[in-house]
This record gives sequence, C-alpha cells and structure tokens, in this order.
Amino acid sequence: MISLAEARSLIAEKISPLPAQPASLAMELSRVLREDIRASEDMPAFDRSAMDGYAIGLDDDSKQFQIVGEIQPGAAPKFKISHGECARIFTGAQIPDGATQVLVQENVRAEGGYIIPSQRARTTHIRKRGEDARKGDLLLSSGTRLGPGELALLACLGVTAPKVSPPVRVAHFVTGNELVEPSAKPGPGQIRDSNSTLVAGLIRQFGGEIARQENVADHFDQLLQKARDSEDNFDLMLVSGGASVGDYDFGRKLLRELGFEVHFEQINLRPGKPLVFATRESQAAFIVPGNPVSHFVTLHVAVRLALERFAGAKAAWSPVKIRLAQHFNHRPDARETFWPARAEIQNGELVVRALRWQSSGDMTGLTGANALLPLGANTEAPKTGDAVPVLLLEVP
Repeated sequence: MISLAEARSLIAEKISPLPAQPASLAMELSRVLREDIRASEDMPAFDRSAMDGYAIGLDDDSKQFQIVGEIQPGAAPKFKISHGECARIFTGAQIPDGATQVLVQENVRAEGGYIIPSQRARTTHIRKRGEDARKGDLLLSSGTRLGPGELALLACLGVTAPKVSPPVRVAHFVTGNELVEPSAKPGPGQIRDSNSTLVAGLIRQFGGEIARQENVADHFDQLLQKARDSEDNFDLMLVSGGASVGDYDFGRKLLRELGFEVHFEQINLRPGKPLVFATRESQAAFIVPGNPVSHFVTLHVAVRLALERFAGAKAAWSPVKIRLAQHFNHRPDARETFWPARAEIQNGELVVRALRWQSSGDMTGLTGANALLPLGANTEAPKTGDAVPVLLLEVP
C-alpha cells in the first residue's frame, strides 16, 4: 500500500499528453492550450481615446479651441492638431498627431465651432500604445485551460486556430449485480446506479468526454468483451467496482487480460483504499472502489490528475488554509482521509464546513460538496475556528 503522494507521482510519470491539434475558438472552451501565445503587435496598436470628448494638446493653455475635425473609431485621422485646435473624438478612436489629451465632453462647452473648457486636469484619458502588452510579450502559456476570457484574448490577437489538447476520451464500465437504472424501481436487494451520473458529470467538468458508458453487472466475460470492443476508442478506462478482493472483484484480472501493467493496487487513503491504476502504451485505466463517496474522492485526487496529464494541463492541486466553521466528528485513522466539505462565504469571510459522512455509500453527504478536507494519518479532528488545509474543487 502506497501513499497518495506516491500514487500521484506514478500517475504523473506514467501518463503523457495527447498529441496537440489545432481547433477553432468555438470548440475550445475548457480545452488546454498547447503552445505559448505571444503578442504579435503592441496592444493597443495605437494611442486611442478612453472617453468621448475632444482631443487637444495637454500643455496647450488656450482659453478656447477651434474644432478642426472629427475622429470616429475605425478611422485614421488625416490631420494634425496644432496650438489652439481640437478634434471631436469618440471612445476607442485613434489619437491624432499633435494631441496628447482628451477633454471629456462633460467638461467643455461647444459654441460656434469652438469649445471652451469648464475645467482642466492633467489626466489624459488616452490609452497609450503598448500599455497592455508589447510585441513579443508572453500572454498565454502552454498548459493554460481556456475559459471565456482566454478565448476572447485569442480572438483579439487573431489566433483563431491555436494548438490545443483533444478531449480525453473515457470509457466507463459499471459493475454490480445490484444496480438498476436511475429511472427503474429497485427490487429486493437492488439500488439505483448513481456512479454513472457522478462519473459523467465529473469527467465533463474536468474537460474529458464520455466515449462509452455501460452497466455490465458482475459478469467478467461480458466486461472483457466490451472493453476489447472499445480498445481503440478510449484514452482512459474507468471501471466502477471490482477493485477489492471479493469473489466478484475481478478488476486486476481484467487489466491482465487486456495487457495493462498495474502500477499500484492500494492507496493509504480513506475513502478509496482499493484504487487500482494501470497503463498500456499510451492508455491508462483505473479500477475505482464502488461506493459513491470513494468515487467522488478518488476521481478528484487521482483520476483528475490523469485527465490533466493527458491534456497537458497544469495540475489543479493547491490546498489553501481556511477557517473551520464547525467542529465535526472525525476519529483518527491510520489512513490519510479526504473528507467532503463545503466552502462558502459567511459574514464576509471564506469558511469551510465538513459535510455529513456516515459511510462511503452515503450519497446525501455529497450534496453541496465543493471541497475536500485533507486529514493526515492518525491526526485528531481540528477544532472550530482552526485554520485548516482545504482542497478547493470549485471556487465558491
């Protein structure tokens, strides 16, 4: 049995990024950039007005200014501003030669082709060429996950087909004779399958896509055949259940039959101890313990890293210290524990609260979970008001 840190090190070592490919901006939300993007020109490319008003010389102390022209956005001025002159200008328009200040229109009075300032200050209201970025500046680095702001910047730069990671294709097989579809009424001894919904949601959230998802009960030959049928159509295979050592826990046997090399079979982790990780050439596989809370935790602390490695993304692993809002009933355990939690704003302060956790099969405790509380092996429960390390899964 290895530590979570050792497990994450093995995952990072054994998985390589998928080949990058160009894609259109419309298809790139949440994709990972695989090239550095630099400014191809100064930004802004020219001095431009930050306000509607009149362009004049900053040091021109004339009492009134003759209006000699008008400049709209998108037009290049064909005249120069001299002493005692000004030009009507609009936000975003190019500053004409000779002008070094824009008087906002609220601070002038226009009369008979002239303006008379009602007040003057040294504020220029001009966005200078290159004040945002200079030609050659690094604006986006490889490994950045592209959100709306990053996509807008790429559009501004004219980069319409940058190299990005393709979506990580995930094949997910759910085992368990007791499972029925969520829409079905469970019979005696049966429960509804929640892991398929949980996995599909988290895989999409992490930037992957479900290429195949099926329930195959506890039938080894059927699972083996379905996995073989999908061999060329996944980058990552997940099997829910079959990670332990019971008579119907045949995850390791499946991996051996498929030619995968197993790198670890247990982690000193609670919940999620019987997590199995394996690779076969460029593909990877996890056998995930079947309980929903074990799924939730292992998907965040291990499977997510695999998806990030395939995508060439920076690992989203940065615990922060947050005040604990309320004591919770944690008993020291020999395993490192990741307790589902809720981080939220309370009285203007970010605090964290442990969620109810009765067992690894208790789905009710995951409602509202947006964080995990790491608790070291054999450590006592923190007290109300303590600053505790928190792994944020989403920003509150």
